[in-house]
Amino acid sequence: MRRAGFLRSRIAPSFLVLSLSLLPAAAQTPDAGRLGRAVVPTFEAIRLDVDADRSPFSGAARIELDVREETEAFRFHAEGISIDGLSLRGPSGVVKTDHEGSGEGLVAVRTDVPLSPGAYVLDIRFSGELRRDGMGLYRAEVDGEGYAFTQFEASYARRAFPCWDEPSFKIPYQITLRVPETDLAVSNTPVESESVSAGTKTVTFARTKPLPSYLLAMATGPLETVPIPGLSVPGRIVTVRGKTALAKEAVRMTPPILSALERWFGRPYPFEKLDLIAVPDFVFGGMEHPGAITFRDSFLLRDSATMSVQQRRSLATLAAHELAHMWFGDLVTMAWWDDLWLNESFASWIGDRILGELYPEFGLDVSSVHGTQRAMGMDALLATGAIRRPILSDDNVMSSDLGLAYSKGQAVLEMVEGWLGRETFRKGVLRYLDDHAWGNARAADLWSALSGASRQDVAGLLASFLDQPGVPLLRVETLPRGKVRVSQKRFLLQGTSDPRNSRWRIPVILRYSDDRGVHEKTVLLAEPTAIVRLGSRGSPTWVHPNAGERGYYRWIVPGPQLERLASISPSHLAPRERVGLVLNLGALVESGELHGDALLRLTERFASDPEPEVVSAVISTLGDVKAAFVPLSLRTPFASYVRATLGPSLDRIGWTRNEGEPERVTALRPQLLSWLAEDGRDPRARDVAKAIAASYLESPTSVDPSLVGAAIDLSALDGDRALFETYRKRFENATLPADRGRFLSALGSFQDPKLFDEALAYSLSGPLHVQEVFNVAWTGMSTEDRQDRVFRWMMDHYTILAGKMPAQTMAYMPFAAGGCSAERLATAEEFFSDPAHAPPGTERELAKVSEAVKQCVALRARDGAVVAAYLEEAARTWEP
Repeated sequence: MRRAGFLRSRIAPSFLVLSLSLLPAAAQTPDAGRLGRAVVPTFEAIRLDVDADRSPFSGAARIELDVREETEAFRFHAEGISIDGLSLRGPSGVVKTDHEGSGEGLVAVRTDVPLSPGAYVLDIRFSGELRRDGMGLYRAEVDGEGYAFTQFEASYARRAFPCWDEPSFKIPYQITLRVPETDLAVSNTPVESESVSAGTKTVTFARTKPLPSYLLAMATGPLETVPIPGLSVPGRIVTVRGKTALAKEAVRMTPPILSALERWFGRPYPFEKLDLIAVPDFVFGGMEHPGAITFRDSFLLRDSATMSVQQRRSLATLAAHELAHMWFGDLVTMAWWDDLWLNESFASWIGDRILGELYPEFGLDVSSVHGTQRAMGMDALLATGAIRRPILSDDNVMSSDLGLAYSKGQAVLEMVEGWLGRETFRKGVLRYLDDHAWGNARAADLWSALSGASRQDVAGLLASFLDQPGVPLLRVETLPRGKVRVSQKRFLLQGTSDPRNSRWRIPVILRYSDDRGVHEKTVLLAEPTAIVRLGSRGSPTWVHPNAGERGYYRWIVPGPQLERLASISPSHLAPRERVGLVLNLGALVESGELHGDALLRLTERFASDPEPEVVSAVISTLGDVKAAFVPLSLRTPFASYVRATLGPSLDRIGWTRNEGEPERVTALRPQLLSWLAEDGRDPRARDVAKAIAASYLESPTSVDPSLVGAAIDLSALDGDRALFETYRKRFENATLPADRGRFLSALGSFQDPKLFDEALAYSLSGPLHVQEVFNVAWTGMSTEDRQDRVFRWMMDHYTILAGKMPAQTMAYMPFAAGGCSAERLATAEEFFSDPAHAPPGTERELAKVSEAVKQCVALRARDGAVVAAYLEEAARTWEP
């Protein structure tokens, strides 16, 4: 699954958002909510009667059971559905039972006589209501027509039918859907039989391979399809009515991506067919149901004539991620949710790997450094847990720590692959898949396979990064006679301390220069400090502690060495290393190793870098500086700094797209335009954005697609009511899914307070999809002067929001208190202390927000004055 939408936190700058057992984490914590193993399912047949234009649904389940030990009771999952009838038949006939539900989604079945070991069949009739929150079996409406879709991860299959709703119960299923005769029905497997009677169509799908319940999928309604030729199995794009023309790019991209994955895994796609389903109401970016992958429609459906470079890249990235799950997550499934991070980390890693080969123009090898650095930022918070931690049955599995798992886990896997070598790493992964195909596995099983393939202590290294929180900080100091001292400790925000005395096993690659040239030295650092002999006779001219930017760690060298690295970086450091260097500078501010004015002075050197990703790193750092150090009173000198720093970059690449330019340059241009127009207050940039937006409204194909989203947002900054109403109507009447996002985002960009308040109100009253409800609010939070307004709106309308959004996403509401205000944080802590405002997971997210806000306040108090002085002096120097 790829997360998207809800957790777009702007609570603080990235440099503030900030002994090991190999036993399964969940096994260390007893969990009364887990189902037992005395009675387990071996097969389940499900029939659902669903009319997407009517809310009620009904169904029946026949579950074959294996009673493994004598018992008088067992439990299964059913939540929010009515059990209308239940019967149990065993070797000796019908068994008398009674059953009782609980508020935790569990149904307990008791028998009048003990069940002897053997085979039984449980028949259940049930009914329920189609939900509207995007979870379980839910309804969506497009152009007045109803559709039904499913989203079962992590624990929502139980809302659609009775089941053993835990990933370790991996069994075959057979699904039958009864739908209106004119509707199309889709599930994980091909259609086995179909019949029509009295206006109702009964579609029975082939029995699935062994699957956990969370990977089942269903979709019904007036759906349309487009075939995908060139796959190793039959494939289609599935859309709501009238959207098939937008499937061309997905049809073109899918076959080479799937083929590349089949080559890497050394085995064919493991399922019978492949449908990619575009869903209008979808909380996440994509979900890896085997044979029936669901995507948010705005990611999957693109207009070829107006598709931007960024949209093409995001489609490829998401498709590769979800397709990778067919092997890693679906063929082999984690035994419990404590290893969900492994599915996501690996899918992100291998997805980017094969895209780097198929589409080198995307520059993913360099841009992925940004994701690693964001992960390190979150990992710096003491409130952030280990990415592999105990998960209880009533936890919010989709906490923001899972978001960390995508990028941190991906970075750690990349580091380990670099340490072991590509072929050795692949050999270990393939051994793991061979050993556990169609079953469940734990992280320790992969570590064992990698250790066996490499004859290295992979388990010890990975445990040090995954089973404890935090990111290491390496300090590298030069010594006489060609030696360096390398020491490690936990990277910490200034003023905090490490309660664990953490230590890692770190593969470190040092790049250094001496009178004989540039060299590399690899060392596995396991102790707090090590003396490393480089091989040169004298002290090196410079040392880069993270050659290739493949290590998951922060680093620091003495001040003169840092200055030297910055000066030689254009000629001696690769683009990945330059991106990492820029973003690492920001991290040194948070730890107290560097002051804010020095950060600005060093960073501005990189604004003229020829690599777009390096300039993008400068922009990211300026965002951090703005959030931490630039209150409203400093916006004018900060605007001068932005124009002086970024203006030449836009002039260099050009304000309009040049034929044949690299896609990475095209993707940089809207970032520069946005910063110059909004934070730089550049009149020309604002005029250009308004002109592009006006042209797009008149003729969508007349402008550079890569600039459209930025231009529409920027045009709203000074927009009046007439433009507001135009954008609202364009949102409501959008025929392109991407346009819905563009125009809704723009409604949150209007600076007129009355219009912004109207946009917030519209979020609750307008025809928004479930994933769109908070978009305006997040957009508004990007500026400090509206953060209080958004937070108050969230508190005032919390109950309404909770009725429109999935419960698990309400745990993220503390992020609305982010920023640099101690007063707002105090109000948030009081508000979320009320149990009515604290669904599972809220306390963990609030702790992260609290830590980040307090650090932002402290950082502003420490360096605010020196940053202000630097910006004001710079403004006097650069402005005529």
